[in-house]
Amino acid sequence: MTSTVGPQPMGDHADPAPSPPVHGAEPPHTTVRARRPLDPDDFAARSFTEPGSLEVHAAQELFASHHDEARAYAARLRRLASLWDDTDEDGDTYAILVAEARRVTLDQARTLLRDAFLAVTALPRTLARLEAGHLPVSWFEQLLRRIRRLTPDQCRLLDDRVADWDLANIRRDRFSRELGTLITWFGTAAAQPSPQEQRDVELDVDPAHDGTARLLVTGPIHEIVDLSHRLDAAARAVQDEQRHAIADGRDAPFDLDGTATRDGHHLPLSALRYAILTRSVLETGGIEAPGSRMRLNVIVPVMTLLGESDAPGTLDGTIPLPAPMARHLAAGESTWYRILTDPSDGAYLPLPPKRYPPTPAMQEHLRLLDPVCAVPGCTRNTCTIGESDHIEEYDHRNPENGGRTAIENLHRLCWKHHDMKTRGILDPVREPDGSTTWLIDGHHPLREQPNKDLLTPVLADALQRSWEIYEEMLAWEEARHLGLLQDAEPARPDPAPAPAAPADPPF
Repeated sequence: MTSTVGPQPMGDHADPAPSPPVHGAEPPHTTVRARRPLDPDDFAARSFTEPGSLEVHAAQELFASHHDEARAYAARLRRLASLWDDTDEDGDTYAILVAEARRVTLDQARTLLRDAFLAVTALPRTLARLEAGHLPVSWFEQLLRRIRRLTPDQCRLLDDRVADWDLANIRRDRFSRELGTLITWFGTAAAQPSPQEQRDVELDVDPAHDGTARLLVTGPIHEIVDLSHRLDAAARAVQDEQRHAIADGRDAPFDLDGTATRDGHHLPLSALRYAILTRSVLETGGIEAPGSRMRLNVIVPVMTLLGESDAPGTLDGTIPLPAPMARHLAAGESTWYRILTDPSDGAYLPLPPKRYPPTPAMQEHLRLLDPVCAVPGCTRNTCTIGESDHIEEYDHRNPENGGRTAIENLHRLCWKHHDMKTRGILDPVREPDGSTTWLIDGHHPLREQPNKDLLTPVLADALQRSWEIYEEMLAWEEARHLGLLQDAEPARPDPAPAPAAPADPPF
């Protein structure tokens, strides 16, 4: 079935909408043509800019750069596709290489590999148009995103039709509209996941690291609206009770931080919605939900606790916390834990050869040392979920032969990469300088440097300044004791700031 139209008086062709899809029918070969070729010399007239001006020349150079960018992107897709391995169930063998080469995370590397393989195998004709510089890179990226749910046969049909479009001359809105219409021929299930399939709860940490985060709840609109209404009704009921409690001189319920009782005024609805949502018991339909396997670690440098530095703390070793918030959280705890190591080199003493499992203290040290998976490019958090692994395998038959249970021979891995190491796909070797060389499938060595605390020099400077002030104060006290300050006494150095944490912390 073919549909064509003649020239239109203005702009691109406005082809008639295709007929509704028939079961088993193919989408039409709709002619997608521009009214006239896209000519850089017309840029000035279209934008009401002075012909021959510097601005017009800049726009023309930007237009010409599309061709080079498209060719380079197409070449990169072909190189990436050559690293795709259909037999790799884990999908990480070459993703680790790509993550290192492109300086991205493993998840991003997997997406790059998948899209490149899809481009080469499912869109060969449109990829050829990209290599010829006929469409911008962003158009092809949009095409890859929108066909991920199509079957191979549907991709072949789409490729045949898109490759015949006037890609060198149509505009972006026309391309997006025609692509959406074409994909709709394959059914709404191919265009996007159903609302039920999109149910999700995702943690989103503010990129400004201002101490806030969000839970993004996605789902069918009627379910989300119902949740919003129920939460709002509950907040209004609690607000009324807070008002009565304050009038009667009682403690207000759901009083965050004691604010309502202290100020003598009920909390706003926004704060009450938050309090109800975060303090409610999770309903699991009678299934006993296990508690958290580990405590939530708020890691605060000791100099920050003492008010000598504003170096940030971290939540579970990965999420930065502003120094005032870290001090506030620490002050509210009745028990603190300190992590101590050898004062000379910061190392743990190894366990006896016959001891295989790391001690709880060593496990804690590993989690704080590097809270993400040790495999290059992997960003999975192992502070709360992960497995400790011996870099040199522990010899269970003859423990004296090697594979010591020591910090320098241990690291944390996510379960997937731990399994790949166990099967020999990944083989780490710890070097004398503390770095780790990773062999992938026996080849492709990658060097990973040990985690270095970038805040250590800052904290060391704060400690050194505090020590120098203390020594100077001792010198003045000694001089006063010897009677050397009878004639004139210069101003003494200012003492160190008062500690923000309790003076006698329960270490």
